[in-house]
Amino acid sequence: MHQTNETTYVYIENPHDMIDPFHSNQNFMAIVLTHAITFIVGVIGNSVVIATWARGGKIRSPTATFLVSLACADLLLLIIFMPLETLEYFVITWDYNGHICKLSSFVELLSGMSSILNLVAVSVESISNSCQTLVYGNKIPS
Repeated sequence: MHQTNETTYVYIENPHDMIDPFHSNQNFMAIVLTHAITFIVGVIGNSVVIATWARGGKIRSPTATFLVSLACADLLLLIIFMPLETLEYFVITWDYNGHICKLSSFVELLSGMSSILNLVAVSVESISNSCQTLVYGNKIPS
């Protein structure tokens, strides 16, 4: 690296190596493998949670509903954000208008915030049930 007049130059013997993700990131295979495993396990697991809840039965409690909402938020993150995040390792320039970048950031924030709010709702509902049991015993007030 050489610096002159506030300008920094980086010398690379073969500039085409920057295009190859194996050369630009030594952890490339580990990252892609982790993304793939997370995607597969996450989509299957969250889909099972949603399908189980959709079939009905005894799991129509508020806590179950919040957990299904959490599964939906996670599924949104896995289906939209995760592939775009992985794609960044393979594509140099894309989306000249920035729409996909904005969508990816929006989904990341939306999913993260909804996950936090769902976990807060589960906690509040659980504390509410515990307090109600302490005050009223096993009887539900009418």
